Amino acid sequence: MKRILSLFLSALMLMTAAVFTLTSCNEEEPVEEVGGKQDLPSVGMQEGDIFAERAEVADGLGEYDFGGRKLRLVSHNKDDFFVEEEDRNKGNLIADAKFNRNKTVEDRFNFEMEVVYTGSYGEVNEWASKNILAGADEFDLYSSQTMAAGGLVLKNVFLNWYDIPNVDFTKPWWASSNADELTYDGKCILAISDFNYSAISGTFCMAFNKNLASAYDMGNLYEVVKNGDWTYDYFYNLIKDVYTDTDGSGDKSLGDFYGFEQDHWWGTYIGCWLWAFDNPVADKNEDGVPVVAIKTDKINNIVTTLYDLCYNTKGCYYANNSEKQKNSIFFERRAIFTVATIGSPTSEQFRNFEDEYGILPLPKWNENQQDYHTMAPGEHNCLAVPKTCTDTEFVGTCIEALSAESYKQVIPTLYEIALKTRYLRDSESKEVLDVVLEGRTYDFGYIYDNWKGFGFMLSDIIGTGSSNFESYYAERYTMAKNHFKKITKVFDKLG
Repeated sequence: MKRILSLFLSALMLMTAAVFTLTSCNEEEPVEEVGGKQDLPSVGMQEGDIFAERAEVADGLGEYDFGGRKLRLVSHNKDDFFVEEEDRNKGNLIADAKFNRNKTVEDRFNFEMEVVYTGSYGEVNEWASKNILAGADEFDLYSSQTMAAGGLVLKNVFLNWYDIPNVDFTKPWWASSNADELTYDGKCILAISDFNYSAISGTFCMAFNKNLASAYDMGNLYEVVKNGDWTYDYFYNLIKDVYTDTDGSGDKSLGDFYGFEQDHWWGTYIGCWLWAFDNPVADKNEDGVPVVAIKTDKINNIVTTLYDLCYNTKGCYYANNSEKQKNSIFFERRAIFTVATIGSPTSEQFRNFEDEYGILPLPKWNENQQDYHTMAPGEHNCLAVPKTCTDTEFVGTCIEALSAESYKQVIPTLYEIALKTRYLRDSESKEVLDVVLEGRTYDFGYIYDNWKGFGFMLSDIIGTGSSNFESYYAERYTMAKNHFKKITKVFDKLG
C-alpha cells in the first residue's frame, strides 16, 4: 500500500506540474513595469480603487517647513524603511512604494531621511545607548530589532511616545496594541506602526498546497475558516495520518511526505502557536500593571499538545534548529501545510512554486476561542525616540506622516497588489488574508522580553524534546518576574 500511495503521489506531482504548464500559457501577461509604474493585471480593480479609500484618511498634521534638515535614524534593518534612489524602478513593487512614501513626506515637510548608523542589532544597541548615555545628540529615531530593544529600554534611554507631539495612536497606521497591550500607566516606550514594514510582512499564517489538499479530499478550508471552525483539532485530524515513506528508509525522515511541516527556525516558527491559542506571555493585573501571565488553565495542555504534534504525530515533520531552510519540504511538494508569514508569497520560492497554494490563519485553540490570533516574530523593527532628542515636534511630525504614508502607499502595495493581486492565486485566500491581519497582536511580555521571560518558551521546551512546562516555569519565573518589574520601573521613571 505504501508503494502504491508513493506512486500515486509521484503521478499527482507530475500531473499537476503539467496542468500548471498548460494553464499558464493561457494566463494573463505578468505585471509589466513602465517607467516605474506597474500596469495591474485585469482582475476587476484599478489602482485608484485600491488606494483611494486609505488616501481619504487625513493625518491631521498642519503645515511645516523643516528647512531641509535631516531626520537621523539608526537601525539594524534599514531596508525596513529606506531605499536608495538607484534601487527603485527595478521591478520591486515594495521598494518603489517605500521610496515614493519617503519622497512624498520629505517633499511635503522639506526634510530628508538619513541612516546614521546600521549594523547587527547588538551593535546598534551598543552604539545608541553609548551616545544617549553620553548626552550626545547623534540621532532622532531608533528603529531596530524588537526583542533586543526590550533590553535597551532597561537603560532608561527613551522617551514616552505620548509626550511626542503630533503622534496619534488612534490612527489606523499605528498598531492597536500600542494603546492596549504596550501602554502602561498612560505611557508607551516601544511602538509599532505601518512604518515598520517587517512587522506586517512577518506576520505568521499557515500556507497550504491546494493541489495536495484536494487530492486528500480536505474540502473547502476557506469556508471552515469563515465559519469559525478552523480549530487545532480540525487541523490535526486532517494531517495526523498523512504520511508516506517516499525515500524507503523505513523511518520518518526529511525525504518523506507529510501532512504538515513544522519548522523551528530559531524558535519563532514553533513559538507562534502560543499566541494563536490566545495565551499571551503577559497581561495586566487588577491595578493595570503588566505581569507574567503565561500560566493559564490551558498552558500545560498547549505544551503537551504541541509536543505530541512534533514528536508523536505520523503526519508531522518537525524541522529542528539544525535545518535552517524554512518550508523546504513544502516547497518540494512533500507537505500539505506549513507555518509561513504573509510576506512569504513575495519570496522567490513562492513565486516559482508551481502548485496552487492558499493562506489560512493559524488555527484557534478550540471552538470556545472567539477570534483567530497571530503575531510577528521579534526580529521585526519597533520605534523609539531617544532621550537626547532636542526637537520632539520635528520627530513626531515626520514619523506620523511616514507612518500615514506607509498606510496609504506601502501596505496597500504589499497587501492589495503584491499579495492579493499578483502572488496569491485565488480570491478566497485574499479574503482570508484580511482575517489574518485583523488577528495580529503585540504582547507586552514578548516585545519587552529580551530573552529573559517566556517569549521563547515553546522552542525552549519542545525544541529540547521536553513537554514539561511546570519545570521550565519554576526555573524561569523569578527571572521573568524581576525582569518585568525592572521594565515597569522604567515606565514609572518617565513621570
